[in-house]
Amino acid sequence: MRIAIVAEVFLPKVDGVVIRTMNLIRHLLEQGDEILVVTPSSMDRGECPVPILEFPSFPFLTYPEYRIGLPDERLTSTLREFQPDLVHYLNPFAFGFRCHDWLERSGSHFPSLFSFHTVYGEFVKRYPLIRPLSGLLWWLMRDYHNQADLNLTVSALMLNELRARGFQRVELWPPAVNCELFNPRQASFQMRERLTCGHPDERLLVTVSRLAPEKNVSFLCEVIDRLPGTRLAIIGDGPDRAELERRFAGTKTAVFGYLQGAELATAYASADAFVYASETETMGNVVLEAMASGLGVVVPRAGGIPSLVNHQETGLLYSPRDPVDAVSAIRQLLDDADFNARISHAARQTVEDWGWNRSIAHVREHYLATIEMCRRTGGVPRERRWCGPVLTQMLVTAFRALACVAGQRITSGMTSVIPATAPGIHYQEMLPTQGEIHGLRGNLART
Repeated sequence: MRIAIVAEVFLPKVDGVVIRTMNLIRHLLEQGDEILVVTPSSMDRGECPVPILEFPSFPFLTYPEYRIGLPDERLTSTLREFQPDLVHYLNPFAFGFRCHDWLERSGSHFPSLFSFHTVYGEFVKRYPLIRPLSGLLWWLMRDYHNQADLNLTVSALMLNELRARGFQRVELWPPAVNCELFNPRQASFQMRERLTCGHPDERLLVTVSRLAPEKNVSFLCEVIDRLPGTRLAIIGDGPDRAELERRFAGTKTAVFGYLQGAELATAYASADAFVYASETETMGNVVLEAMASGLGVVVPRAGGIPSLVNHQETGLLYSPRDPVDAVSAIRQLLDDADFNARISHAARQTVEDWGWNRSIAHVREHYLATIEMCRRTGGVPRERRWCGPVLTQMLVTAFRALACVAGQRITSGMTSVIPATAPGIHYQEMLPTQGEIHGLRGNLART
């Protein structure tokens, strides 16, 4: 197959969506498929195993790591030359929606699949400047997703919510985690000393998150304050980092920035438990990584996270924004070693069956079925639409104006497709070779 992936976010940014995208690409390449990535331009792209078509982009004002791309006629000409069997719009929003509009206006009707990974309509509520857009964004997403021949999302709970909101033709992209990389045997005494700032005998909680308002990391300040003799390691970076460091000052908390690959896996495995605060996850990759690392997880009963965790069996769920409930759950894990070991063991056993091979094979089956359906029927009937495209253009124009007022530059897109390069160190660290591993957390060996 030839697959064009329209990626709203891509390398060098590293988050759950990008990691999922790179795993998708790797497994498709292993099957002999040809891939072209279409994405907003970015500085320091680094090496990538597939060709990339970039377009000029500018940073979103309240979240500079997210860049909004500006597609042009090169999209149509390049895809007509590439002749994809299917176009996968991965986590589409401003850029993905405009790419869809470009192709529709040009009469280039390729089989299309949209995958839903970010609850844009919910996380904007954490940004006062754009909070009023919530209802509008839910409508806009539904309008575009319902033009697709098929939609995928990454948790059973989100699948049900999207269907209830009127999204059509929605199926599941199963959760997955690399259990070879994330496993209890990665535990390291040296990493534990680092994460506890030289106090390895104290109890250690870890959270891994982008440091942005929608991730709600500040909530954990209320939690750690109520847990004497316990330290919190925050792994991640983002626009809220400086504010969070001020907020946590005076608590036993340290912020370590981004960790990747084996270093990140070692950080998970060297802690005593994982705690999370985000309430807007469609699934929660970091929760899976913690479970695979043999950690008991304490996570909010919100978004798609409860689809990963059976309360009191493979983890503990607490009521969102309730620090008393969260602290009670953490104490249950940290104060009862047998209970912690049982929960951790069950979590590890559960996710050992959730490998990337199985997950991407499922996606590939959806590709083939969608291509065949479009061949037989011509695909989903195209509706005449004007409101969605006009609204998308208005939003992009407004966001661009705000970026210009803030003095943020538009980066130039390449004038041609960037050829594939040999996988570099950054790419390899994100996607180490997977194999089967069966291990229990038990008593961690501090090596």
